[in-house]
Formats: sequence, C-alpha cells, structure tokens
Amino acid sequence: MEQISNGIWLKRGNTNVGLIECDGKRYLIDTGSSEKFAKSLSEEIGNVDFVLNTHSHADHIQGNHLFSSMGARICADDLERLFIEKPFMESFYLYGANPPRVLKASFFKAKSSTIRSFQDEKWPSDIQFVQLNGHSPGMTGVKFGGVLFCGDAYFGQEIIQKYTYPYLVDAKAFLDSLEKITETNADFYVPSHGDPKDDPSKDIDATREALMDFVKITFDTLTRPKSVEEICFEIAESKNLHLNSGTFYLFRSFESAILAYLEEKTEIVNVSYGKWQKK
Repeated sequence: MEQISNGIWLKRGNTNVGLIECDGKRYLIDTGSSEKFAKSLSEEIGNVDFVLNTHSHADHIQGNHLFSSMGARICADDLERLFIEKPFMESFYLYGANPPRVLKASFFKAKSSTIRSFQDEKWPSDIQFVQLNGHSPGMTGVKFGGVLFCGDAYFGQEIIQKYTYPYLVDAKAFLDSLEKITETNADFYVPSHGDPKDDPSKDIDATREALMDFVKITFDTLTRPKSVEEICFEIAESKNLHLNSGTFYLFRSFESAILAYLEEKTEIVNVSYGKWQKK
C-alpha cells in the first residue's frame, strides 16, 4: 500500500481500498473487487479491527468474508446492511424477481458477511462519515485527516470515458452528493474508481455532465410512449454501448432512475403498461 497522508494508506485496484490507523485501531475502507485481491491485501497488511464498507455493491465487498474470518468487524450504513448480509438482494432488485443465472455471478454477488451499523459503534472523533447517497441508497464517504474516501459518489474521467454512464439508483440524490463533495473541506479526495486528487472538480464535472447527457437523451428519446427496455435499446444503440446479458440489467436500473428523476421534475409521466411519455 502507498502512504498518502499521516496514518492513511491506499491500495489501488479495480476498486481502490483505504487503510486508516487511529488510536491503536486499524480501519479498512472496502475490501476489493475480488477474493484474489482481498487475499493479497490481507497478506500485505495483516489483521484489521474494522472494515468500513462505503456501500454494498459486490466490487466493494468481495473481501468482507475473509477479513471477518480474521476477526474484523464489518460495518456499513443501515440502508446497505441488508444487501451485504443477503447478497442475493442486489441481483433481485436489478432483475425485479428471482434473478437469472447471469446475475448470480460473483460480479453481482459477494459472499455474505455479518454487518454492524455505523450508528451502532462509537467512533474516534477524527473519523467522520459523510452521507453520499445516490449511487446506492446509503452510500457513505469516510473522512480522516483531511482525506475523503468518496466511494462511488463520482468517477474519474477515464472511467467515465470507458463506461460512458455513471451508474446510480437515485439521480437527484447523486447530483446532491456531487455538490456535497465540492463543499466538503478536504485536502485529498479518493474515488473508488479513478485517481486520487487534491482537486477532483474535473472528475466531478465529467461525472455530472455524463449523467445530464443521459437525462437529455432519455427525454429526447420519448417521441412516443416507450417502455424502459425500448428506451435502453435505443440509447444503447445510439451511444454504441456494449451491454452483455448481465450489464444490460445495470443499464436498465440506471435508466429507470433517470426516468424517475424526470417524472419528479414533472417532465414525463408513466402511462399504461409501464410506458413513459413526455408530459
């Protein structure tokens, strides 16, 4: 791991992972995107006292089971607990029913681990939790010593260029969280996907612009009443998105969040057979 500040280390990977040492305790922020990564990490750093999960997505919690077996307490926001303790639920909500086999792969599903709520523990005053909802219902940033670990509240520009859209479940909350980050007084910002920076404004702007581009194209697509799937197919084709049978459901979830956002802004309405149209 590379030391980025006093008492703070970073392990870069498909999902960046942080380590904090405070008052004789060691706090690991997320556990990585694969069991192989987590095993390598555990061999490098040894035991930790607490794991602080920013949220429940599988690429952030693949090592929870391992570190729990080594004695760490696994903690997360209350709204994320169910999905970490019952990983099946992430695939369930993406599909809306008992999920197909493709959504039961490790990309979508980690091993279960017992979770304690952030609210149930007494934390050192130097560790602060910052609510950054939007990407997931209860996503939480962790701030310590001038460093803010942002989870997936925003993405590096190179990540946006690669994947085109910033996955989220609540567009308004996501936009509000982007504003909250810009108002947070930190010296260094660490996204889970992208490069840490002392000024993340360009990454935040790129993330916001990518989202608003999809908001616009979604609205413009509604030349007639269309289902979520019809909208997804049309936009994926126009944007040249390469969706497989699994990532399609992520994109459908993202588009569903945008449609709800446009409905909240009273720009579209949901009509019969679940189709959407301009108001």
